[in-house]
Amino acid sequence: MIDAVDLSEYPMLADLRRQAVCLKAMAARYPVFSNLGSARLAAREHIVAFGSGDGWFAARAAADYARFGLGLPYEAASSLETLAYVGPRHAHRNLAGVAISMSGSADRTNEAAEALRDNGKPVLALTNGDGGVLARITGEKISLDVPDLAPFLTGTAKYTATLLGLIMLLEGAACVEAANWTAHLDALPMLLTEVERFARDFAERFAGRPPSGVRILSAGPNLATAEYGMAKFIKLLPIPVWADEIEEFAHRQFWSCPATDLVIYLAANPAVARCASASAAALGSMGMTTVAIDTPGCPVLGATVRFTLPGVSEYISPLFGAIPLQFIGYYLARAFGANPDRSQDVGDPARFRAAQLLARRGELAADSSGA
Repeated sequence: MIDAVDLSEYPMLADLRRQAVCLKAMAARYPVFSNLGSARLAAREHIVAFGSGDGWFAARAAADYARFGLGLPYEAASSLETLAYVGPRHAHRNLAGVAISMSGSADRTNEAAEALRDNGKPVLALTNGDGGVLARITGEKISLDVPDLAPFLTGTAKYTATLLGLIMLLEGAACVEAANWTAHLDALPMLLTEVERFARDFAERFAGRPPSGVRILSAGPNLATAEYGMAKFIKLLPIPVWADEIEEFAHRQFWSCPATDLVIYLAANPAVARCASASAAALGSMGMTTVAIDTPGCPVLGATVRFTLPGVSEYISPLFGAIPLQFIGYYLARAFGANPDRSQDVGDPARFRAAQLLARRGELAADSSGA
C-alpha cells in the first residue's frame, strides 16, 4: 500500500481515499438535493434519468431503488436511447428528465436534454461545477461540488458522488427520508482502508503473472456496477475487459474465456449469490481465479477470495460495491507496471482526439475557438 503523506503524485489514489469525505459532504447537503427532487420530480407521470458512460451506469444502478424501493415511475436510459426513443415515446406525458454529466460536454446527453426541453419537458442537470453546455440547455442544475484533483478522474469519487446525488434527488421525489445508506457513511473510512488493503494484497498475486483478461459479472442493479467497473478497468489495464450477467456469461462469454482470465463477481442478492457461488466453483475446477464482492447475507462461497461489504440493502449496494472495483483496478494496474495516476490520454493523443470526435465534438469547437 502506498503510504505517502503527500499524494500529489498519486491523484487517483488520493481520489479513491477521499470518498468518505466527499460523500459525507454530499450527505450534509441532503436538504438541498431532496427539496429540489421534490420540487422538480415529484408527482410526475414519468421520470427519466439519462447520461453517457458513468452517467448511464449511475442511472441504471439507482433504478431498482427508484422503482421498487421508492415506488417512482422511473426509467434509466442512455442518452442516445433518450434522444431516439424515450422522449418521443412519452411526448404526451408529464415527464421530467435528469441529465447526468460531470463536464456538461457529452454530445448525446446535451442533444437528448435539448430535445426534451424543446418538447416542453423540464430537465435538471446533475453535474459538477458550472455544468457547461448542459446546464445552459437545461436552465437548472445541481452540482456535486467535488473538487478536481486531476482532469482525468471523473470516474472515481465523482462516480459514487453522482450515484449518491441521484439517490438523494429520488428520495426527495418520493417524499421520503434518507434510507439506511446514511448509517454506513460513518463506517466508510474504515471500509476504504480495508478494501485498499484487500485490493493491494489481491493484486500482488498477479505480479509477474498477470491475467489474460478480466470478466466482471453480476445481475440486477449491480450489473450496471459491473459495467462501470469494466469501463474503469479498460482505461487502466492493457488487457481485454468484459462485463456480463452471471448466468448469461455461462451461455456466451465462457466459451471463449481462457483459464488465465480473472473473474470478478458482485452479489448482494441471495439468488445471485447462489448462482455466483456455483459459477465460481465451476470455474475453479478449470483452475481459474475468481474474486467476489458480496454482503454478509449473500456470500459467494465458491470464490477464490472474497471481500464482504457491510450489510447494506441490495437497493443501495451499488453505492458501496463500486469502491472495491476501483481499488482492484488501481492496484492491478500497478501490478502490470502501468501508472494509473497518469492520464492515458497523454500517451495516445490520436485516440483522445478520436474520442472527442465520437462523443465530445463541442470540446473540439471550444479548443479551436480558444475558449
